[in-house]
Amino acid sequence: MSIDVAAARADTVGTGHVTHLDNAGSSLMPRTVADTVVAHLRREEQIGGYRAAAESAGRLAEVYSSLARLIGATPEEIAVLESGSSAWATAVSALPLTAPRVLLSRTEYWHNLLVLRRLADRRRLELVVLDDDASGRVDLGHLQRELDREDVGLVALTHVPMAGAQVQPAAEVGRRCRAAGATFVLDACQSVGQLPLDVGELGCDMLVGTGRKFLRGPRGTAFVHVRREVLDRLEPALRDRRSAADGSGRTEARMLESWETSVAGRLGLGRAADHALGLGLEAIQARVTALAGVLGARLAEVATVTVHGETPPGSGTVMFSVRDLPAEQVRAQLAARTINVSTAALPPPDTGSVLDPGGPRPPVAVRASVHYFNTEDEIDRLVRALRRAPPRAHRGPARGH
Repeated sequence: MSIDVAAARADTVGTGHVTHLDNAGSSLMPRTVADTVVAHLRREEQIGGYRAAAESAGRLAEVYSSLARLIGATPEEIAVLESGSSAWATAVSALPLTAPRVLLSRTEYWHNLLVLRRLADRRRLELVVLDDDASGRVDLGHLQRELDREDVGLVALTHVPMAGAQVQPAAEVGRRCRAAGATFVLDACQSVGQLPLDVGELGCDMLVGTGRKFLRGPRGTAFVHVRREVLDRLEPALRDRRSAADGSGRTEARMLESWETSVAGRLGLGRAADHALGLGLEAIQARVTALAGVLGARLAEVATVTVHGETPPGSGTVMFSVRDLPAEQVRAQLAARTINVSTAALPPPDTGSVLDPGGPRPPVAVRASVHYFNTEDEIDRLVRALRRAPPRAHRGPARGH
């Protein structure tokens, strides 16, 4: 099944206003997702938040089923939270680690690293940064050597780095962690919605995803999956009405949630999951990676542009720099032309700088990221704008946006 691009664009109001190449930051919601959120807010306006939530109880329960289908889990293994960062921190902080060493990749998301540093200080853990292989992915040989020591309590991996084109070998990491008895946490915030995911195949004990990126849900929504066998081990820092086990005494991942939340956002997140499932994740992946290949190739044709990372990319993200222009100025100039991109720090040059906050800061580059509703004409529009970008010596003040 292929993507009907014309229909996808007709269902995406934003495509009539901007050339949106920032799906790794925050994508454009489909009309059906936005309508779901707005409709519930209108209902809250009419009858109040509590009554509107009670009225939507059945649809809220379906959100967990939709997210579970999206990643091959069960509804009881799903919790819905307000951001990928808070979901990751809440879930990982609730793990009672039984061994002192924590393994992480060089491309671990910076917020996850901050959480791990705090945990390491409080629990006297040792953080170990895994080497990269020649492709820039985690070195499986190094991973195995560390796991063979039998003192690893946690392995943390970001599936698709925020500034990388590569996809980490999560399923192989999961297989090795399961064999070694090490808990495996996968940050899938950049992969959910653009790649097919199955937690059984990935072998992860926890998986975190966010709504606003490739899943095309509303901002302020995220979810975490906790494998059934891990649920009983969790020790959440905060428990309230939603955090208690259900009436059957069965523990659910919802123990990680707080009771007060945006019902409209949750309904929109569930609708975004249904929308992606309806299109098919294999079809989405095929469209996204093909477009990303075109994006990388056409950027490489611009004499003043340097493309970073592997080509063709394994995901929808391409990092690039423009000669003599800071990344933020490029972003601002493109925004002035209604072309949306973002900026991100490139992976650090060595393992030491990952754990050393005072070490050399990695360079920042421009991040362009495509989704299935994008077109080659939009890519060409970006390329034309970059060809016209003024050199640094002739620029005026940077424009904000």
